[in-house]
Amino acid sequence: MNNIQFLSTKVLLLITLSATLLACGGSDYSSPTFETSSQASSTPLPVNSHTRHWQMVWNDEFDGPDIDLGKWSHEVNCWGGGNNEQQCYTDRAINSFIDDGMLNIVARREQFTGPATPDGSAGNNATLPYTSARLRSMNKGDWKYGRFEIRAKLPEGQGTWPAIWMLPTDYVYGGWAASGEIDIMEAVNLKTQSDGAEAPPGTSEARVHGTLHYGRSWPDNVNSGTDYKLPDGVNPADDFHVYAVEWEAGEIRWYVDDHHFATQRESGWYSQFLDESGTMINGPTGSPFDQKFHMLLNLAVGGAWAGNVNEKGIDESVFPQTLVIDYVRVYECAVSPTTGAGCANLGNSAELVAGNTAPPVVDSSSDYGSGPVYTLYNNGVTEGLELRSYNPDNQIAISEVAETNRGSVLRVDKTGVNGNVYFAYPPRVDLSDFAAGSTLIFELKVVDNSASNPATSLLIKIDSGWPNVSDIEVPIDNTNEWSEIRISVTELAARRNSLANGIATLSDIINPFVIEPTGAISLLIDNIRFTTADGDTTTPTIPPSPKAQVDLPVTFEDEQVDYSRIDFGGVSTILTSDPTGAAGRVAMTTRTQNAETWAGTTMSTSEGFASIIPITKTNSLMKVWLYSPRENIPVRLKLEDHSNPAHSVESEVHTTQANQWHELIFDFNNHVLGTEPLIHPGWRFDKASIFFNFGTSGAIAGEEVYYWDNISFGN
Repeated sequence: MNNIQFLSTKVLLLITLSATLLACGGSDYSSPTFETSSQASSTPLPVNSHTRHWQMVWNDEFDGPDIDLGKWSHEVNCWGGGNNEQQCYTDRAINSFIDDGMLNIVARREQFTGPATPDGSAGNNATLPYTSARLRSMNKGDWKYGRFEIRAKLPEGQGTWPAIWMLPTDYVYGGWAASGEIDIMEAVNLKTQSDGAEAPPGTSEARVHGTLHYGRSWPDNVNSGTDYKLPDGVNPADDFHVYAVEWEAGEIRWYVDDHHFATQRESGWYSQFLDESGTMINGPTGSPFDQKFHMLLNLAVGGAWAGNVNEKGIDESVFPQTLVIDYVRVYECAVSPTTGAGCANLGNSAELVAGNTAPPVVDSSSDYGSGPVYTLYNNGVTEGLELRSYNPDNQIAISEVAETNRGSVLRVDKTGVNGNVYFAYPPRVDLSDFAAGSTLIFELKVVDNSASNPATSLLIKIDSGWPNVSDIEVPIDNTNEWSEIRISVTELAARRNSLANGIATLSDIINPFVIEPTGAISLLIDNIRFTTADGDTTTPTIPPSPKAQVDLPVTFEDEQVDYSRIDFGGVSTILTSDPTGAAGRVAMTTRTQNAETWAGTTMSTSEGFASIIPITKTNSLMKVWLYSPRENIPVRLKLEDHSNPAHSVESEVHTTQANQWHELIFDFNNHVLGTEPLIHPGWRFDKASIFFNFGTSGAIAGEEVYYWDNISFGN
């Protein structure tokens, strides 16, 4: 499973976990790119025929009264696996237990609150609508090469995502997935309507998947694998089957009931990572699958894969569901324990999965990105740069097309909210030459804006590695003519990340140009370059313009006020026109299908408001005008001290009208259960965040749009 916990951010070692990122149950997990499915056609090997050369070195038959904590540890969190999964993982006996010599991992429909962090550390909590369990053998069972065999009966129903998989124990090559991931078996939504190629109506989902994840740290990771269906229409949710991989130096093979259905080799995988000097380098041959890995067993609910395929969403009527495991057995190759070679069980119909070729590693240059002009694109991508996209929902595509009198230009087609296109320079580029008096220039032509909200705009970003990003909002000219966009680099560099807490550093840029349409649109881009004052002396269309720090009341109308916002958890907020035409400029928040339960928007920069909110027990009200898609939606308002976020208070009310403006009044004497009451006289508050439909994930609620305005204080 895709595990974002380590991005650098597996989300970001990310990234570094910072963000991190993920988990087989992973921005941001998108379904793996699978090759053509395999169907059993050769005579399967006799069960246990492998034992002649494979010697058992570790096993759990689950024949004791309780889970053996000398072999397994529970992960406990409500993080969502980095894939927007809807379960909290617990160590409670109702979610994982031994019964009749079997390990049972049970996913249940029940609300549960716990830490919203991958490692379960204290901090922000999240409430999710399901519970389940995830066990791992890390530091209790860790192996380099061998045969890994698990006999299991899988759950069924829309939203189920069982996984038997492996992660690196030491992350030698950096964050997920540069250090690799081996998915022995995954399945989603068994016995629902299959969405396989050419599957006719009435065909039950019956595929199991074997996959590798590798490459670079998220989001530049890749994967490769294939799926398999049992012969004679047998469904893996109906009975026990044996799932296995054989792993040797340079090769990994997949089996179901000892039928060898897939092979991947080191020619189709790779690892690239940043060394201690920050230079991108290639890992050694065989990496990342040349280090110790440990095993994970879990049952996820919903998420970016299971929730977006087959019948989509989660069918809560099928729960509880159980992943039942009879045994886990690990074998060592007696012929060559150090390489695992010489013990292979080979079938004559196994698919050789091609995998992926490592992209070229660019040599770092000390003068790369220097002035007076640094061109990123002009009739082609500048040598040394890599053109990429962040595409978690398959909603954005990029191509090079011919344009009369211009040669090649970039075309971006976007069908939804999420995703962007960016130029990457992995060695990192120093743009200090453009620190003052410089301009970012590109040329733009809107091809099709018919499917887009009229308020669709562009976010232009420079990126030092998430969340250290600076962005600026650029309006779109819908005339279907080429126009020149000019942005002051000084202004752009001074902006903070509008989606999270961070800011780019001009001397340390990994992605020097990111373009992110805020809605569906098709456009062309050309002649992207940074210029110093000497390189281009004309006045930018977006000049530096220091703005006042925002303060209450917030009306979004004053052009001299900085109305920067920080979105988090899967929402996107822009300033736009009142949908009713009654007011002027308002905020529009799109809560996406990938929104976490705690997704929200901070109504200011990370420094908060210009003045302290003078809230007391006798003057305890805050007011917000809202245009909501439905009645009875919970809306939460949180006040905090920007210099001490632990000092916070929260109040929650419900919408009373749909599709019309109405005022919400938050009384902080009525604090949210489980949060701090308004009783600390020494606390001060200068920052506010708003959460729409708090407690419900986007996977359940679907995409929602909220308009809001006139945030004020006082009785």
